Amino acid sequence: MIFARRALQRRLRELRAKIGDSAVDGIVARLNLPGRDRIAAMWEVVVLHGLAACGDLASEQPLPSGRRPDAWFDNGHLRFIADVTTASDEGLDKQNPYSRLSEIIERAKGKLGLPIGGVNVQVYSRAHESSRGKRTFLKLPPIGKLETFVKDDLMPRFREQLDAGEAVLRVSIDDDLLGLDIEIDPSKSPYSSVGFTTYDIPTIKDRNPLYSALKEKAEQLQGANGITGVILGDGDCAALAERKASSRYVSADAIAREMLRQYSSVNFVLLLTIREERRHYFPPSNPIRHVHPILVYREGDSRGAELEALFGAMLQQFPSPVMMPKNGALRAREEGYDTGQHGAYQLVGRKIRMSSRELIEVLAGLRTLDDNGARNVKASRSLPSRPNSTKQAFLRKLRDGRLPVRINVDKTGENDNDDWIEFDFGEADSAIAPFE
Repeated sequence: MIFARRALQRRLRELRAKIGDSAVDGIVARLNLPGRDRIAAMWEVVVLHGLAACGDLASEQPLPSGRRPDAWFDNGHLRFIADVTTASDEGLDKQNPYSRLSEIIERAKGKLGLPIGGVNVQVYSRAHESSRGKRTFLKLPPIGKLETFVKDDLMPRFREQLDAGEAVLRVSIDDDLLGLDIEIDPSKSPYSSVGFTTYDIPTIKDRNPLYSALKEKAEQLQGANGITGVILGDGDCAALAERKASSRYVSADAIAREMLRQYSSVNFVLLLTIREERRHYFPPSNPIRHVHPILVYREGDSRGAELEALFGAMLQQFPSPVMMPKNGALRAREEGYDTGQHGAYQLVGRKIRMSSRELIEVLAGLRTLDDNGARNVKASRSLPSRPNSTKQAFLRKLRDGRLPVRINVDKTGENDNDDWIEFDFGEADSAIAPFE
């Protein structure tokens, strides 16, 4: 996910003393269930924990309407009620299912005896214009009809070309409803690609996933007394992504202001997303990520400065992001746990250093070192692989008659998902080496 599991676990433990076991148990149940809501629960953890460090906090206290907002905050100077939510482009992605189409083609072409990858899909688009703006849609079948489309329309054409001895298979479709260029070139295995027109950057202030998420919470806060707000975390929403200013698109700030204009039940909106940068690209460096806030409140609101100071202090309590929202949302939908240091190693003198999690998985028989830390072991074994350097290093130590004299565990911090195991080898041991 966007934040490391260890960092979230510490905050969950500390939150129990602040908002009670019942509220935290509800969040834990959502975090343990793969799916879109896991990202929403993640943002709830870091926001509530951050607020709890800045004042008194209660959660899920009922409003007259029966709704139970996530946060009731009071620091003696500022008091408000807020709901925490997320926005994602999942709905737009289902309307424009290019990724799903690629997956189905990959699976179907395996039945033709073709190797993994080698697929290039280019998707055409159509524009829908109205007096309020223009929206872009990809020219694809509905998501529920993709399987039938691939089976009945694409595969017979590919099979015919394959039977005719064609080395590269191609299909082009361009009409009012569909627009596709598909090429399958086995020589380019195992890599595939897809190209399409951007469809998820908002062009209408109140018709986009970000506005819809804010609107839903604004309606739920109706009837609440005092200051109210919506705190929204990025669940992979293009409206929150960093991009150059353009007259063609509307900004996240503009979308939030439009919601405040239409709903008097909300006094402020805090949008939270992730930005990343690199110190240098050559040689490559790890990206530096940070939480980027966008605070919007009504013009002339005298409490704006207090809100800015409070949320600045809240963000100081956040863990460091380990993923961008796009990847975090993808991982949140998967079973199992985020990857560790799999495939990484260090060889220094007599020492061999490797991933703690990978070592345990090797000892448990789930993988071997020759899998080179692959996430999908079964798929990786069907592809050409390089010799594993860690395995070769252990083999050299064995051939030299050396055994470990110390094995150390190097514990990492809460923003890491793995530790290191360090083997320190001694001089040649006569137990497995010739006498001298």
